[in-house]
Amino acid sequence: MTSDLVRNQIDEDRAAVLLGLTRAKLRLLCEQSGLGHAAAGDDSEQRLFTYHELWRLCRWVVRPVV
Repeated sequence: MTSDLVRNQIDEDRAAVLLGLTRAKLRLLCEQSGLGHAAAGDDSEQRLFTYHELWRLCRWVVRPVV
């Protein structure tokens, strides 16, 4: 497997599909949790995620309410 096939970061469209969320819901969760980061050198509001950030976002969403 070449390094070209392994992505370290994914865009918010792919992240939303992986998590089964709409893009708007994903953005809302990111604003609330502080996870995800802006694409470097890109003037758009596109966000990028590492798989670790997506894992943390999933854990944040299902955290127990005490």
